[in-house]
Amino acid sequence: MNTLISKTKKQIILIALLAFVVIAFVIAAQSYMSYVEITTASNNCYDNGGFPIVEKSGLKMTYFHCKM
Repeated sequence: MNTLISKTKKQIILIALLAFVVIAFVIAAQSYMSYVEITTASNNCYDNGGFPIVEKSGLKMTYFHCKM
């Protein structure tokens, strides 16, 4: 009985750890993609002689305007 509980606890810990790693990877990927999106839009705005106005909410760009 004791080894069954121990084995079950190990499985639960392994699943929780795996879920944590997956969630951390997804958040990191979203953060990076948001950074790339904003950087690309801003660089294109600067290349056209403008000044970018960016608003973010969390990991998403909610507003972008290139003020010329």
